[in-house]
Amino acid sequence: MKSRYVPGYDLFKLVVAIILTIILIILLLRERDSRYALLEVSPVPTVTQLAVLSTATQSPLDPSPSPTQQPPTVTPTPEVAATEVSAVPQPTVTETVVATESTPAPVQASNPDDCPANPTRLQAGMNVKVLDWLNFRTGPGLNYEIQRTNRPGTEMEVIGGPVCTIRGDNPPTAYLWWNVRMESGQEGWSAEAPLNFPNYFLEPTE
Repeated sequence: MKSRYVPGYDLFKLVVAIILTIILIILLLRERDSRYALLEVSPVPTVTQLAVLSTATQSPLDPSPSPTQQPPTVTPTPEVAATEVSAVPQPTVTETVVATESTPAPVQASNPDDCPANPTRLQAGMNVKVLDWLNFRTGPGLNYEIQRTNRPGTEMEVIGGPVCTIRGDNPPTAYLWWNVRMESGQEGWSAEAPLNFPNYFLEPTE
């Protein structure tokens, strides 16, 4: 039996297909809009934000401060500053202990004649000359560092002293130290004479 041709049926199918296509497009557009809305609500951190976090965070294994951190500035009050200054121990001057001798005791001699050393021939303000090879130390005593050894004929100026360092007590002997300045401007300490000999290391030039 032949099928009957219904006028307008093909047109109806075309219209339905177009309507379905439009509905599908609308649904796809709505789904895309919902995805964009979700992305706007929960944005992904940018690379710039991660870089800022990495520079501000310090590793617990690294004790050094990060470049962006500044150490706190503490300004002590006058009372605290005075306490800290008074708590600092003051250095003391002592001689090196020798096994066969008692510990030398540095004494600021107001009168060099009170020191059991060879009689002095010097005083502050004099120009002196080295008579024998003589050590030039950083302080008045054998425990001070030797800066250099001056040769005979070296001229210096006496700028301070004397300081008496006593060694032994039966009988006591001593070095008499003078603060001297070389022609180059270098300052130090040298003994005027040895312990038990009549000769001298230094003599006045005027």
